[in-house]
Amino acid sequence: MGAKTYSHTEYFDAFEKFMQTGNREELASYLEDTRPEAFLSVYRNGFIRASSSALESNYPSLVKLWGEDYFAQVAGAYVNVAPPSSATLIGYGFEGSSDSELSFIDYLEQNLAGIIEQFPYVPDICRLDQAWLESLNENGDMFLTLPEVQEMIAQGIDLAELPLSLVDSSRIIELEFDIFELWGQLRFGDAEANQQQIALNAEKNAVIFWQMDLQVQAKPLSDMEAVFMTALKQTANFESATTQALAKDESFEVSALFAELLTAQLLTAKPLKH
Repeated sequence: MGAKTYSHTEYFDAFEKFMQTGNREELASYLEDTRPEAFLSVYRNGFIRASSSALESNYPSLVKLWGEDYFAQVAGAYVNVAPPSSATLIGYGFEGSSDSELSFIDYLEQNLAGIIEQFPYVPDICRLDQAWLESLNENGDMFLTLPEVQEMIAQGIDLAELPLSLVDSSRIIELEFDIFELWGQLRFGDAEANQQQIALNAEKNAVIFWQMDLQVQAKPLSDMEAVFMTALKQTANFESATTQALAKDESFEVSALFAELLTAQLLTAKPLKH
């Protein structure tokens, strides 16, 4: 009877499962008898360190809030429960990512209830970090300019009928706490400023991130602005977004906000669907 043969695909599948779970059973049949299985720990530990380092890069504000040592402990535990499943670690742990069914925020809320009770604004800090990085990694070039709009008006084009939307790099984040100032200090401030206590209000609010001149911009939004921009991003329908904003605030002036969005390079014209 001939020796059993294995395909490269089977080997790589077994190796991937080992890296993600630490289970050596399926991989053992590929190892030479003279080679101890202990050497595999080198690869497994490297995988965990790389995944934990990716989480540190994705959530730098939380690292500053908790400290590197404690964050590393939490990150290592998360990697064991929800290891990355794709080659790239950009966005690992993010909400809405296909890389893992359990986001880092979900893990914190489900497994560190006591910590979240002590720091209830941690999920908001994570969402702000996620939005910043997602905005950074998006294409920031496709935006309407003032000369383009003026040319459209000169041609008699009704701007209200165009499929206008927010640029692809925009991210509107709904928050449970008034956390934007603290997040900014954690992300961009010095070490001493990070330790200052800031009074936080449990107040729903929204922040928008987008790219402008190759840099990520951020701006807290009023309730009316949040309603209008969210609707515009979701529907690419200027009239519908205006109607929803007016329902929120009858004094809403669409022309003034349109000018602000244009100046901020936040508007784009989506291709017409045929």
